[in-house]
Amino acid sequence: MTDIPLTGEPAETLRRLGKDPRLTPYGGGNFGMPFDLLDPDGSPIVPTDRFFMRSNGPIPIIEPDGFRLTVQGAVERPLSLTLADLDAMPQRELTAFLECAGNSRTRYEPLPEGTPWRNDAVGTATWAGVPLAYVLDLAGAQPETVDLVAQGGDMPSMQRGLPLAVARDPDTLLVMRMNGAPLLAAHGFPLRLFVPGWAGIASTKWLTRLTLLDRPFAGFWNADNYVFWSEAGEPLRPVREMPPKAVLATPCDGQTFTAGVVPIVGFAWSGFGAVRAVEVSVDGGETWREAELEPTDRLGWTRFRHTWTVAPGSHRIAARATDERGLRQPWRPPWNAKGYQFNGIQVVSVMVRG
Repeated sequence: MTDIPLTGEPAETLRRLGKDPRLTPYGGGNFGMPFDLLDPDGSPIVPTDRFFMRSNGPIPIIEPDGFRLTVQGAVERPLSLTLADLDAMPQRELTAFLECAGNSRTRYEPLPEGTPWRNDAVGTATWAGVPLAYVLDLAGAQPETVDLVAQGGDMPSMQRGLPLAVARDPDTLLVMRMNGAPLLAAHGFPLRLFVPGWAGIASTKWLTRLTLLDRPFAGFWNADNYVFWSEAGEPLRPVREMPPKAVLATPCDGQTFTAGVVPIVGFAWSGFGAVRAVEVSVDGGETWREAELEPTDRLGWTRFRHTWTVAPGSHRIAARATDERGLRQPWRPPWNAKGYQFNGIQVVSVMVRG
């Protein structure tokens, strides 16, 4: 197995990976998707070449002919599955968002450690593959199983544990296709785990092994990294579902308009359920009006719109989402040392000429 080089010019790295050269480089295999790459009137599905990239290590090239997915541990029947084996199993397709746990990290004050994502480490795609529960039933998961540990092919230490109940959710998939085509290497070819609603770290890429344990997994990526740490240096809880969030695609901060009609467009999502409402403010949060939501899949993001007839002057535009559980975006979430799960209300300032 070899790795794709991640040094040199970002545009060259993106070219090798089959990605759009307009993605924002953050170093290594990390590239954000500016929202102006999306058609405001087109499909809410992000084209694969524009989908953000996140890699904690190298991007491996795994040859499909020799690939095996091993299922072991607390099972009655250990498995070694080829891609042909997986392709012959029942398939499921779903449209769902995927967001890096550190997305919008730069909006925390003070700035925490980690990749300085803006709002660009998120997107919605159509994912297709085998329900993980089907494979667990084939292997005969033992009753005492607590966690499933996914092994990534990028580095030996890339192991992430997932509660068995979540692994058995019908929407948790072993994904082989993204937006109707085989996965790109950048997104986990030939096989990745996909856990809808959860932070991207749960959706292990380049998946090679599943190990079932009779105890909670306490590896680095569960018990140290991707954990909320307080200012006092205390671990609070692991990163799991992504909270409700709305992000403005247009207008942009600092933009200038001529008085008249201005469209306000953005995207909203929640790992706890479908978005029920998005409210927009044009006076910095003093008053709110409900935006129009486009129909969407329950697990995907929804595009929201509000038509604003604007008068001359300076204005502060904000948007906030509420999901079907009644969870609503706060003005600012509690700070944490690694800058995870920022979902504070975004405010952009614009100027309107007479």
